[in-house]
Amino acid sequence: MDEGKVVEEAGEYRQYAYRWVVLLVYGIILVAQAVLWLSFAPIESDVQAALGMGSTAIRALALVGPLMFVFIGSYAGDLADRRGFKFAAGVGAVICSVMGIIRAVVPHVVDSGTVQYWIFLVCQAVTGAGGVFIVTNMSKMPIKWFREEDRALGIGLATMFFYLGTAAGYLLVTTIAGIPEDAAEVGNLAVIQNGLNRVLTTFAVIMAASTLLFFLLAREDPPTPSGPLPEEVKLGVMESLRRFMASSVFRALALVSLVGYGIYMGLAVTMEKIITFHGFSTKFAASVATAMILGGIVGAATLPGVSERIGLRKPFLVLAGLVPIPMMFLMGFVGSKPVDLIAGALLGFFLLAALPVTFTITGEMEEIGPRLSGSAVGTLMAIGSIGSFAIPFLMEVFKRETAEGVLDYRWALVFLVALGALAIGVVVVWVKETGPRARR
Repeated sequence: MDEGKVVEEAGEYRQYAYRWVVLLVYGIILVAQAVLWLSFAPIESDVQAALGMGSTAIRALALVGPLMFVFIGSYAGDLADRRGFKFAAGVGAVICSVMGIIRAVVPHVVDSGTVQYWIFLVCQAVTGAGGVFIVTNMSKMPIKWFREEDRALGIGLATMFFYLGTAAGYLLVTTIAGIPEDAAEVGNLAVIQNGLNRVLTTFAVIMAASTLLFFLLAREDPPTPSGPLPEEVKLGVMESLRRFMASSVFRALALVSLVGYGIYMGLAVTMEKIITFHGFSTKFAASVATAMILGGIVGAATLPGVSERIGLRKPFLVLAGLVPIPMMFLMGFVGSKPVDLIAGALLGFFLLAALPVTFTITGEMEEIGPRLSGSAVGTLMAIGSIGSFAIPFLMEVFKRETAEGVLDYRWALVFLVALGALAIGVVVVWVKETGPRARR
């Protein structure tokens, strides 16, 4: 495809059709790193039987990846600001590809389940680190290739790929593994191991092919700028962090990210308990969780475009906290399948769409701007990762148990509602409008 083909022109700026190719290949590695990270979670009980490890140890295979944001999120964003999104995302894709290949080979050369587990854990941690270098560019790439008035749309589409990887991961793992539901119970370890091997091999191929495609087709910059970019600023990690935290708006966005990530992860990991409390099946609980993620994909793809058309950002952050509050009450206190599915979809639609809107705001802030947006996004995601660990843990404090021994998380949902109300107040008071209408 001719990357120099101009499809829209406004003054000295030109928008190129090739931006869709760049967005697509970047989106593909976003999806690939997500399914690589989720290789074990959907078949957790089977992996536990195959490796002979406890449930907490197997759960760590899924949790260790997001934890890497806390440690290297700011550095990954700083690298993107200094060397460009293609270099930073490419580094992450190579790391993920190498780890994917190692994971695929390990079961064929190591017999001990315990040894396999520890190798997998290290690979998951390094894969999570590689994913950080990819994910922190969800605002950087659209800023370079999309017109100023279309950047929120580009960021929204990139975020859609991010969520799509999570949704696809659950479906792909269970489908490719093809492990019977009773395999762990009857001790059919050979079937489990073969299913796990198929997953690891398939995902290694997907990640490697996606990385190759990215290096072949991705371009750092369009032939000419698609929109205004401020002067280049190169700051170290700590200097960038001090600069960000000096802004009351960024501090507010950091708190919103912490709460938003925490609410989402808290709902994701306790959805089974929330839904089965009303007597519904685990399978239906998974359907509600899927509805939440799919709602988030649609919201991330559409609401940023609406934000651009009306020229405002702040109302969408308010809605991200306002709409989930009654939806959580409905899921927790109304035992109805249609209500739960609709509530999950609406909750995801507004809550998860806040992510690209937040990224857009950071790129429009005078203190940050497009040139430091990678570092800012990395910092916000690192802070959000802290929330994704701390808030689900705090939810356990509020859980109760009925006389029949059924776990009751309704008070935990009230806790999430209170956090959502706090986030709304922070947005209303401290977050300034940065959209086009505010700059007129």
